[in-house]
Amino acid sequence: MIEQLAEKMIRKKINEGDFDVTEHAMARMTERKIDFNKVLDCIIKGKTVEFQTDRRINDIKVLFQEATDKKPEIYTVVAALDTPLIITVCRTKEEVWECIDNVLQRRERYKR
Repeated sequence: MIEQLAEKMIRKKINEGDFDVTEHAMARMTERKIDFNKVLDCIIKGKTVEFQTDRRINDIKVLFQEATDKKPEIYTVVAALDTPLIITVCRTKEEVWECIDNVLQRRERYKR
């Protein structure tokens, strides 16, 4: 339940332009040649892949895959803070992810 609220809040704030981006995420976008507008579109329109929660520190991160009817090429990780924080941006790797019904799923050995 709380994860879905975090997802909704992130999408709303990103759409409104109310967010921050880590230096790490900016470096990964440059390194991986991923356009910033594609990252924003990924968060606003893409599918949610998974939630990462740490209840000890009240931390929720949401993984969004790009919006596409093909195999997604990128995903991004966003922390659900008062001002959402884009943590990183990645290209999907075959050894880590499989695409089932157009949704990325971690392969068994990479599950958290």
